[in-house]
Amino acid sequence: MSEPTTGAALTAIDPHLFREALGHYPTGVALITATLDSGEQIGMVVGTFTSVSLDPPLVAFLPDRGSRTFARLREASTFCVNVLAADQADLVTNWRGPESFAGVEWRPSPSGAPILKDSVAWIDCDYHQLVDAGDHYIVLGEVRSLDVQRPTCPLLFFQGGFGGFAPSSFLAPADHDLIRAARLSEAAMEPLADLAAEESADVSLLALVGDHDVVIGTERGSATRTYFEIGLRLPHLPPTGAVHLDPEDEAAVTRWLDRLPRKDDAARKRCREILERVAVQGYSLNLVGHGPDQETWQDVTRYINGEPTPHRQRQVLTMHLDHLDYYEPDLEPDGTYDVRSITVAVPLAGVPQLAVRMSFPPGGADAATVARWGAQVRDRAAEVADLIQIRFGQDRVLG
Repeated sequence: MSEPTTGAALTAIDPHLFREALGHYPTGVALITATLDSGEQIGMVVGTFTSVSLDPPLVAFLPDRGSRTFARLREASTFCVNVLAADQADLVTNWRGPESFAGVEWRPSPSGAPILKDSVAWIDCDYHQLVDAGDHYIVLGEVRSLDVQRPTCPLLFFQGGFGGFAPSSFLAPADHDLIRAARLSEAAMEPLADLAAEESADVSLLALVGDHDVVIGTERGSATRTYFEIGLRLPHLPPTGAVHLDPEDEAAVTRWLDRLPRKDDAARKRCREILERVAVQGYSLNLVGHGPDQETWQDVTRYINGEPTPHRQRQVLTMHLDHLDYYEPDLEPDGTYDVRSITVAVPLAGVPQLAVRMSFPPGGADAATVARWGAQVRDRAAEVADLIQIRFGQDRVLG
């Protein structure tokens, strides 16, 4: 066993290296606020806020011992933590002290401390304990009240700069596939425009980039306003994405199913059935079902419009699972159906994988009409593949 590190050894650490190494670990950014007895508002930006304990509910932040702002904060018996949003970096860089409150909207917390209008969450606290920690204090606060007021991406501090959270599938390595897909779409949109006009439906070209289907082209033919716009990212969560899978490729199928809740065996079984039916009929069919509650739909639309958070991705999955019965249903010959979408993979090898989706054709269609639409989308997907091969050549498609 190695000997414990001594205080003398600790003082030998290069402070520049210390900051650089620790700077590779991202931290959240918060504004600690208080209102003094004089009525003056005080605010201090910190990158050290953290939760500590659930019972009792404790949080902490770590100000520099020599901080004059913290000395002023300490004059109040309470403080409020404002968790800042990713789009509030300018507020941090321009924060100049008490006068900065004049330029932002805020309201008083239960203790009277400022809650910024656009902060992600606020936590109102009493001082619980002040602990000496080298050249800093550890300030423990006992939580008295809190709330989430704007569930969006938080502001992060990383390697000396500010930024926001994004899931791994939103990050830059996928951009190469997206650029390639956009080039391929240049050859593909004419037959999709024809289909949109013929069937009075919206027709989109999608590219599988990372874990998302990205809309790279769209033609409008439906009177129904839809959310499909170029650049939207639709999470590749079961039961969606079945058109890109081979039921015999067990490893790929397992990865797809593992995006479901582990303990939801019924959902996993149903999604496997959906996958097998899609493989047989050659397209994925989704009927219009009951709409999600307003909060869930707001989370979903914010996610697909480029404001991703893990919570919103879970909301998308919840919406899918609530509508499993509307994917690949059994159609009765004398029934009538409102189709949300019919999706077909473009039969091309290589990456990125493409798909054609027809959305919101006229409602009240019978089973024969739905089957005809499925065949039409398959035909147009095959035509897209032919056009891409003619324009770019087999080597370009496989590359």
